Amino acid sequence: MKTKTLTSAQLTELQHCIQRINDILGLSITIADPHTPHRSHSGSRKRTAHRVTTATFTYRWLSTAPQRITTLYQHLLRAQWIASDTNPDDFFSLFEGKDSHARIKWTGSNLQLSYLIRVLTDQSYITTPQGIGKWTCVYNHFVDKNNRQLPKLNSLHVPIKSKMAIEQLAELLNPHR
Repeated sequence: MKTKTLTSAQLTELQHCIQRINDILGLSITIADPHTPHRSHSGSRKRTAHRVTTATFTYRWLSTAPQRITTLYQHLLRAQWIASDTNPDDFFSLFEGKDSHARIKWTGSNLQLSYLIRVLTDQSYITTPQGIGKWTCVYNHFVDKNNRQLPKLNSLHVPIKSKMAIEQLAELLNPHR
């Protein structure tokens, strides 16, 4: 087998390609550049791999008011917070409490998604299966506009500008209002 030596530019491009593939697959593998000095782990940011699951949220009033999920879907489309080509059945499946491979392309800000999920779970409008956290469900079923897994959402703050709009969207799932 013949060995080929890569130039620095080729090596860098290869590393970028591999990192993009890892991002798409949700892997946290990093390849060290042999041309740069090794940094200690104490100063570097460590990327954590998220647990893979097909588990979904369960809408509290699924059996009595399933149309509320459709209403939320329509409002998110109008707000342009989910992609216009989002399949309504895929969106609905995220709240049935059954396993699903559906992925929703979130086009709003990460802060908006984070706060929406936080409000929906805090109000007990949606729940997660035993042993599965809400952020695990989000990481496995929502992607950004480039089809990449979203970054840490659990550490984001409350959005000032869209706080009221998000709370009104959350109330769409409450059949008693």
